[in-house]
Amino acid sequence: MRAEPASVGFRLRSAQGHLEGVIRMVEDDRYCIEVLHQLAAVQGAIDRARRDILESHLRGCVPEAMAEGRMDQAVDELVGAALGVSDRAHGESGVHHCRHHIDHGRSA
Repeated sequence: MRAEPASVGFRLRSAQGHLEGVIRMVEDDRYCIEVLHQLAAVQGAIDRARRDILESHLRGCVPEAMAEGRMDQAVDELVGAALGVSDRAHGESGVHHCRHHIDHGRSA
């Protein structure tokens, strides 16, 4: 992942902490509107992390795929990620081909 791991991690830990608080609120039978406000905060933190990751992918991995003639695969990956469909997430081969991840010993 090319997005700043510390920033994404912070956002996700923030969402996790908020979610734990929301669960306690539900268990304590707190007012529905208060719970909904806190759920919106959780979703906002997740959305910001997702946006950071997507932007980094569009700026890094997608141009790399275009330069290597793998545009169809890049589109399939993005469609799969946008729709939450895991079998399209890495194209037909099921293998992530972004050199950045391979060079760092990681595969998405």
